[in-house]
Amino acid sequence: MKLFHSIRTKLTLWYTALLGIMLLSFSGISYVFTRSTLSDNLDRSLHSEVTWVNGFIEPKAKKVRLKRSALLELQQLKKSAPAPDETEQISTDSAAVDEIWNQIYQHTILSPRRQYIQILDRNGDLLYRSPSLGKQSLQFTDIPYGWIKVVTTHNDEGRELRIASTQNDYVKILVAYPLDELNEALDGIFSIFLILAPVALLISIIGGWFLAHRSLKPVDTITKTAREISAQNLNQRLPSQAVDDELGRLTATFNDMIGRLQESFSQIQQFSADASHELRTPLTIMRGEIEVALRRKRLPAPMRELLTSVHDELVRLSSIVESLMILIKTESGRLAFQFSDIALDEMIQELTEDARVLASKKKISVESLQINPVTIRGDAARLKQLFLNLIENAIKYTPQRGTITFSVTRENDQAVVSIGDTGIGIPKKDLQKVFDRFYRVKSDGSGSGLGLAIAKWIAEAHHGTIRVSSREKKGSTFTVTLPLSAGVK
Repeated sequence: MKLFHSIRTKLTLWYTALLGIMLLSFSGISYVFTRSTLSDNLDRSLHSEVTWVNGFIEPKAKKVRLKRSALLELQQLKKSAPAPDETEQISTDSAAVDEIWNQIYQHTILSPRRQYIQILDRNGDLLYRSPSLGKQSLQFTDIPYGWIKVVTTHNDEGRELRIASTQNDYVKILVAYPLDELNEALDGIFSIFLILAPVALLISIIGGWFLAHRSLKPVDTITKTAREISAQNLNQRLPSQAVDDELGRLTATFNDMIGRLQESFSQIQQFSADASHELRTPLTIMRGEIEVALRRKRLPAPMRELLTSVHDELVRLSSIVESLMILIKTESGRLAFQFSDIALDEMIQELTEDARVLASKKKISVESLQINPVTIRGDAARLKQLFLNLIENAIKYTPQRGTITFSVTRENDQAVVSIGDTGIGIPKKDLQKVFDRFYRVKSDGSGSGLGLAIAKWIAEAHHGTIRVSSREKKGSTFTVTLPLSAGVK
């Protein structure tokens, strides 16, 4: 598709792709960083909570009575971790113990986090459970002695918990926090990225297209102006840029190049005009002298044939010179048109009679198929030149006893003139080039290659068109379309 060949589209796609990669990278890094930060903060919070509870209970925990089996377990743990010198069994002061749990309870209530706290004695019996746990209990057996361990586990309901644990000579402390809130926060962040990323990409596409359009708009202006510059208006220049940037320098370079082309073209035009003008006089003199020589009755036949051939070539050369003069005048704007209302049907009827005279030598039949009355506004002399060029071509390339047809019709606000023949036709590969200057079909060695170019110029000067349809060995049809006069539309 041509759309993807546009620089504007490529810039937009590259900008969008780059922004998309940046968004994906930023989203991924932000998500991983946020997850890691939240997890680390939670672990530090649980660690601090266990440290506080342990530091609060341990000085007062001697009031808790230990069973003998618990004492044996404690002795084994002490062998693998630093601990106080001795462990002693003491009696329990019920009132003091209640005061301990009340203070822990108040601490739990004032804590901004919804933490679960569970404290067991050395026997594994429950000493304290925070209200947030309800009737549930924290099931974790691999509790370290003298240091804090933080792991992820599940409760009785299958909910994921982050749990920190430790034990001392008297109690086992478990502090846990449900990971539901953390996971919900991470899911929310992921959802935000999932929604915002496409929106950001869409905005980047629109914004990138707008920026590319604004940046390349001067290029469109330069392209449009450059397309309008032709040999007839080489004095026109590309719009200059106020800013001395890449486009400004490119525009200045193009304008300099157009100036040099204008100068070279003017020199070529002047040379062609001077050469054509200088050639007209000697060609006219040679034609006159040869015509005088051909009038002599005693002229030998070989000499007569030679002079006749030279005369024909001089006539063709004179025609080329005249055509060149016309083209030079049109390009330089020195050829003026005399526009007036013209009855095109009457002109074609007159030209039909002329065509019969010219075609009589080859016994070519000239027919008028349909001549409708139409009036156009144009230059009669130039229009006759246009149609005579087409008639001469038709006679030239139509074999003996062929047929040439004329028609004049009206289609909407256009007059349509068709001149057809039953000649040799034009190869399909040459149809688009026959109106180019000096172009001749390879099978045809005659002609100057300027007649159809002049016909096209005259048609376009009248705001009309000329086209051809042809089939080899079947014939060709040239169709000229001209706008009707404003008074008859």
